[in-house]
Amino acid sequence: MRPDRTTDVLLTNATASPLLAQPNTIAVFLDIANSGAPDRLMSVTSPEATVAQFSGTDSRRAIPADSSVALAADGMFVALSGISGALDDGRTLPVALTFENAGTVHTRARIVAPRETGDAPDYGLFGIGDICQVGEGEPAPNIELLAEKSGDGWLVQVLSDEFEFTPHLVDGPHVPGTGHGHIYLNGVKLGRLYEPSTTIGALPPGAHDIRVTLSTNDHRAYVVGDQPITASIRILAD
Repeated sequence: MRPDRTTDVLLTNATASPLLAQPNTIAVFLDIANSGAPDRLMSVTSPEATVAQFSGTDSRRAIPADSSVALAADGMFVALSGISGALDDGRTLPVALTFENAGTVHTRARIVAPRETGDAPDYGLFGIGDICQVGEGEPAPNIELLAEKSGDGWLVQVLSDEFEFTPHLVDGPHVPGTGHGHIYLNGVKLGRLYEPSTTIGALPPGAHDIRVTLSTNDHRAYVVGDQPITASIRILAD
């Protein structure tokens, strides 16, 4: 077992929310700041859970160099099952993430009461909690991605039709054809996009999938017909 030590990885903002459709199961969300070389998230454990695992099926879980990523409801997150005791608001649960290079890093996730909707939160592929369906006569955004090497990392560009990135309108009312994006690496959320280009730090060797989805200024997922507006590209890191 690799001993705990000081690493280049910092875990912050760890919270947890009960999955209402799965008794005694908690979804854990947190931010990962990596100030070192490219890394991979290998496993998760918690002494208070009988099962600790990552959501989704993608096992690559790459962490770019000198970057921050999030385990989030609209991407990959931690699921803890078989937790004993009451899942009361404010209770904290110990969680340990093990990285390929940085070793094991510990944190505690504070339970936050779930939304009072009567249904389980939607922690699916796109994490859609609320949508904006493009109406008749409104701009129907369409995007594609370009990615190229830039130094040790990658430059990602979002080419769009009928869409404008509008950081000055964020949190404001919906204006058709405007908004921002969300970017993911192998299912792990890298963050929001307020401009049509961004950079990703150096990556572990192998194939990696970058995905971008579009959201409105008021944080709803753009949908055309019954499909979220999204684009993906695969890159190969040496």
